[in-house]
Amino acid sequence: MQAEPLLRLGIDARCLNTPHIRGMGKYASELIKNADALAKVEWRFFADRPDAVFHKPVESGEIELFDLKGYRFNTWEQIGLPWQARRAGIDILHCIATTLPYWQAVPTIVTIHDTLMWKEDELHLSYNKWYLHHLIPAAFKRCTAIITISESSRRDILELWPYLERKLHVIPHGVSDIYLNEQSKILSPTFLDKVGPAPYFLYIGGSLARKRFGWAIKVLVNIDIPKIRLLVCGFSEAERTQARQNIEPSLRDRIVFLPFIEETYMAQLYQQAVAVLYPTLYEGFGFPALEAQAVGTPVLFSALGSLIELIGPSAEILPPENLDAWVKTCQRLFYQRGEFNMRIPNKDAREWAQQFSWKVSSTRHLELYRKVAEQTRSLLKSRFF
Repeated sequence: MQAEPLLRLGIDARCLNTPHIRGMGKYASELIKNADALAKVEWRFFADRPDAVFHKPVESGEIELFDLKGYRFNTWEQIGLPWQARRAGIDILHCIATTLPYWQAVPTIVTIHDTLMWKEDELHLSYNKWYLHHLIPAAFKRCTAIITISESSRRDILELWPYLERKLHVIPHGVSDIYLNEQSKILSPTFLDKVGPAPYFLYIGGSLARKRFGWAIKVLVNIDIPKIRLLVCGFSEAERTQARQNIEPSLRDRIVFLPFIEETYMAQLYQQAVAVLYPTLYEGFGFPALEAQAVGTPVLFSALGSLIELIGPSAEILPPENLDAWVKTCQRLFYQRGEFNMRIPNKDAREWAQQFSWKVSSTRHLELYRKVAEQTRSLLKSRFF
């Protein structure tokens, strides 16, 4: 049997060139680690912050960190990235984070996570509006293939650009083995130092308005159980400072803003929560809804957009504006799971979450990479022979 040819893949890895890996960085990291284990790949990582840390997912591969003047005009993305990709001699450039260059010096694939940038563009300056509404859609039209992460995002993309249907592929994310393999256990001293011993609800989402941190506070106030706290993840240091100042003094002891938590501890943080509050109004995918269920913890969210695709056995689905429903659900879960020895993982939810495998997701990415590389080779042969 003939061996698969070497794939030379370039990754727009700016999401890994940052102090902490978050959503898109998690996608890039898991994709690269799993693809590297499944196939023979020569990696080239491109990013734009030579002064910042780079989280390299695999030992192999070259890192090219370079800056370029003209940040306001996206010169790094539009000129520097395709130029370096061409110079590196890669087979395919994969732009991980929704945007991509118009000049595509090598076959280019882009992952569009969601269409929020086009729905919330009232915050953008006039140049950025032109960039988003004209240049980037034209680049979508020119690229070789497009990946998106949910059927909901697929519908949103086609609503804006129906002509992209032919090249659009839905490849859902996976859930890290850290969550799938987590076992119920006694809280470690390190974990207790971070969160304390009292029972808690866990809010994950940050400070963006659509994430609805204010809604989580309303729920906490109205459940009227003084000993329970709300642990908050996803805020930067500056956002934590501002949010603390805006909270009623009587609530400050009950709302705990956590610093950045390494993923090593996140599974335990989920599993030992009474429940996860995830009141977001829009997500391209929704990692917290999946990760909570992967460790068997109840998670409260609304059936909006892509979250409909993440309704599993421990999902508590609630109307987004029905405070009474959220409060009563939290009260019920507290009396079911308030004590540590009552927080038993939901086995059905854990089994359900197994279908979201990064190995499967990475395999499907590799199939698309190989298809694009083969089409390119065939095109070159037809030109010269």
